[in-house]
Amino acid sequence: MNFSRTELQTLAELAKGNTSINTVAEALNKSEKHIYRIVQKLEEKDLATLSTGEIVPKKSTLMVRLIQILDSYPNLIPLLADSGIPILISLLEEKTVEEITKEVDVKKSTVYAFLKKALKISLVKKDGDLYALNEKLWGDVADLLRKIRDIERLLDPRVPYNSVIYYRDRDEVIYSNKYGGDFGKKTGFSVFEKEGIKILLPTTYYYYSEKEPEKELTKEDIFRHVLYVAEKEPSVRHFIFLALFYCKFEGELKDMNHDIVENLKLVLQGERIKGYPSFEEIKEKADMYGIEIKERK
Repeated sequence: MNFSRTELQTLAELAKGNTSINTVAEALNKSEKHIYRIVQKLEEKDLATLSTGEIVPKKSTLMVRLIQILDSYPNLIPLLADSGIPILISLLEEKTVEEITKEVDVKKSTVYAFLKKALKISLVKKDGDLYALNEKLWGDVADLLRKIRDIERLLDPRVPYNSVIYYRDRDEVIYSNKYGGDFGKKTGFSVFEKEGIKILLPTTYYYYSEKEPEKELTKEDIFRHVLYVAEKEPSVRHFIFLALFYCKFEGELKDMNHDIVENLKLVLQGERIKGYPSFEEIKEKADMYGIEIKERK
């Protein structure tokens, strides 16, 4: 959800009670035609509507939080504009400049310029090569960014309405849809049965890529897609089936680096980790599928 500077400035005017096109145009030194176009963009984002020359804010949690932030911190508007919000959402977890550039799909020079400004006001903190949002100082901004991220995870023009999105970038989307249909290529838990691990599922998991629509998914692709699901929906059941798939195809997955994988390795060594199944639980399920699992040392 990108905003131009004028879109954010218009929302900030709404926070002040300035709702007429004429008043907002005068306040921002823009033409009324320009503000009409801005309101049309806000309508597309489901944040405001236009009624007889008045801008009517939508009564939504996102709109309330966004207006509060813009009213409290008007100096943030230049940073939040354009790619600012996507970059900050990316920084809800620590990342390097290279990781931010790839995730947000912007030039590295844009990221460096943004970070330079954000560090000056302690909006972002730095630890070595890693950058992250400074939530201790900007907790309310973090709340807004998480709200935007949650909404974006539910919406993507490349997938059907009412899908749950687990991962997306400019090349691919990993999602599920309980109504089925020929939306994309099945992946994740939905193809485990082909590998001898049959699971009763309440939904169907899909992979979609405009760049490689007919891509033959490898074991590593399938496992990576399941990890995206487990990140968003962590459960003992998901972790058990992840462990089964990992053990069955470990030779092809040995180079996978992920916190969930590392924790499962510890479980397979007999350690107890909160939120994860025990070795005995994994072993019991593995026996049902004829997968040999021995406790590792």
